[in-house]
Amino acid sequence: MCAKPDVLFFGLGAIGSTYAYIFQESKRARVSVVARSNYGLAKEKGLSLRSKKFGDHDGIKFHGVYRDTAEAAASGNKFAFVICTNKALLDATPSLASQLEPVVSPDTTIVLVQNGVGAEEPLHQAFPNHTIISCVCWTGAKALEVGVVEQFNRDAMTVGVDWNPSLKREDEAKRLEEFAAILRAGKTECDVKEDIQSERWVKVIWNSLTTVTQLRTNRFLSSSPHSLPLAYAVMNEVAAVATAQGLHVPVGTVEKLIEQCTRVKEGLPSSMLMDHLEGRPMEVEVILGTPLRKGLELGVPVPILATLYSIVKALDWKNAHPDEARI
Repeated sequence: MCAKPDVLFFGLGAIGSTYAYIFQESKRARVSVVARSNYGLAKEKGLSLRSKKFGDHDGIKFHGVYRDTAEAAASGNKFAFVICTNKALLDATPSLASQLEPVVSPDTTIVLVQNGVGAEEPLHQAFPNHTIISCVCWTGAKALEVGVVEQFNRDAMTVGVDWNPSLKREDEAKRLEEFAAILRAGKTECDVKEDIQSERWVKVIWNSLTTVTQLRTNRFLSSSPHSLPLAYAVMNEVAAVATAQGLHVPVGTVEKLIEQCTRVKEGLPSSMLMDHLEGRPMEVEVILGTPLRKGLELGVPVPILATLYSIVKALDWKNAHPDEARI
């Protein structure tokens, strides 16, 4: 019988905690985590999960709990998958690539479970001989308090390889299937896609609209007769940029996303909105900056993206400089 692969989750927030639990419940992986603010609690007491689907669980512990990747590397474990569930902050110091370096061995596959677009490129540059799996996460999860996570609404992930031309495609596909098999064994929805970037590009908008209005989706959409047309317009801008760079956005994609959102009658918040309200750095560049820059580069009109980027960037600056931002 083959030994279970060692898996490391980098980031133990709401999504990281939920999927670390799912991986552990699959019985197909030995799960370790890098936790920062909740390190002591995760190591001593374990985490708690509240979920209608997965049940309520307390004292969830993992094979290894580490303060940082250097400590994880010192454990001697060789990680088959390093799963990044931290915030996608392209301009952060230190960079994600430098933080991952201690735990990336020759056989490690790097997995991104993050918002936005453009986060793969710096990792391809830093790790040119490694497979990178990119995931679009549709799972609802939030922290109720330190160490207690609620999983709500659906749990689903769309996954695919961000293909590396220097590696054999069949080898990368095998890594992807191994990852997807663990997800499915953990009884969560997993949809494998050949073209993951097209999937990723059409999921970047609700974050910014909920943030600039500070409203759940249902409240925003019912606030004026112009709200829904605005949502369509900005999504269509992103779809146009994606199409211009050769990605495939099927006809009806924007309508499908709007319908999925409006189906949730109580409305949805967003991770960007939660970050803003808590005064944390927001994922401005991967959600708005990359689509905006790519649109300008390709000559695609993106006036609404430019407006949203400018407003959210200003809100991000305000949170980082509260004293200077006082009126």
